[in-house]
Amino acid sequence: QGKPLLPAKHLPKAIAVGYNIRMAEEEKKRRALISVAIAAYIVCLGLVIFEMAGGEALFGGEPPAAFTLGMSASERLLLAAAFACLASVAGYGRLFAPHIKGGVIAFVAAMALALANFPFFTLASGELTYTAGAGLTALYLVNCVAIGLFEESAFRGLLLPLLFGLMKGKRYAGLLATAAQSAVFALFHIFNLFAGAGFGATMMQVGYTFLMGCLFGALTLLTRSVVPGMIAHAVYDVGGTMVTYGVASGANWDTPSIVIMAVVSSLAGLYLFIAVFRRTWRDSFEL
Repeated sequence: QGKPLLPAKHLPKAIAVGYNIRMAEEEKKRRALISVAIAAYIVCLGLVIFEMAGGEALFGGEPPAAFTLGMSASERLLLAAAFACLASVAGYGRLFAPHIKGGVIAFVAAMALALANFPFFTLASGELTYTAGAGLTALYLVNCVAIGLFEESAFRGLLLPLLFGLMKGKRYAGLLATAAQSAVFALFHIFNLFAGAGFGATMMQVGYTFLMGCLFGALTLLTRSVVPGMIAHAVYDVGGTMVTYGVASGANWDTPSIVIMAVVSSLAGLYLFIAVFRRTWRDSFEL
């Protein structure tokens, strides 16, 4: 309508200038994200060193639960920020958008499994006693959220789409990428041996974290977002790590709890496997 803003002969140059400006802005944003990731990692490393040295110097090798939870939450939040930045640099930033479109039932299945991990029966029977006050409980909840943010950012926000991209064009790329990232996620927990965990307990943890990695990977594929997995992961840890982090004492599991977890996990796992298989078996599936 009316005269063009630029004569036709100037349009190619104007487009090139606009493109160069946009690319320069993208490069500036990319460098900023990498800088934040490196800074977060360095600060996290410093906190780990302080926790190891400070725990020994300040508390004689037996730091209180508040110190452990505070350090754990801080370290994981920093790592979550670092991996989220790296995922954005790699082009996976859209996975961090909070939506569950196309995966509502999958999210419900994951939340059912997370709630089944709560020690309702042992708390009710007195086999498990919750001992933490309000302050320690708040730290515990923040730490559980931080674990979910970190592990989902690293393994489902960065590693899963990376592996999926490498396998792209193959049938069942979604299933293969999910299994591969879950295997790495499970092996990652072997480092608990260096923190003093027993061999048998660590191997059991490696086994069930592989299954949980598959569950959260499937949830990411079905929702195209890591946010639902972050929520379910945090809820799962709130119910399952009370004794580990010293906010409760006693037994997490009894026979009814084990039966309910077995039934819920079997049904949720079966649904998620079928849903992912049906959704991703074609080589045209896009994450």
